[in-house]
Amino acid sequence: MDLKIVSDDSNIVRLQVSGRIAQKQTEPDDEPIAMLLGKQGYSRKALLDLSKAEYIDSSGVSWLLVAHKRFRAAGGRLVVYNIPPLVLNVLKVLRMHLVFDLATDESDAERKLEGPAS
Repeated sequence: MDLKIVSDDSNIVRLQVSGRIAQKQTEPDDEPIAMLLGKQGYSRKALLDLSKAEYIDSSGVSWLLVAHKRFRAAGGRLVVYNIPPLVLNVLKVLRMHLVFDLATDESDAERKLEGPAS
């Protein structure tokens, strides 16, 4: 998994994941978001683009769930968007679409950032 900052303004940080979102791609104790933004990064509004994600397994879903919880606990917000069909199907089978803030595209994700959290 490759996670990078696409843009960062004072209000919203835009992140993008590419490759496989799986345990084999990261170390168990890695916090890729904190490595990019610092621990205080979880207090921000963030948009996570998955358009280049090839695959997600249960450990990848776990990583997203932990990130989602860390954002909420710190007063921030994470919205995931541009989700490929294969990844979206996994999230739906696991009923994660009821937990995560999911959006179809970037403009939808920006609107969700301003609305109530899931």
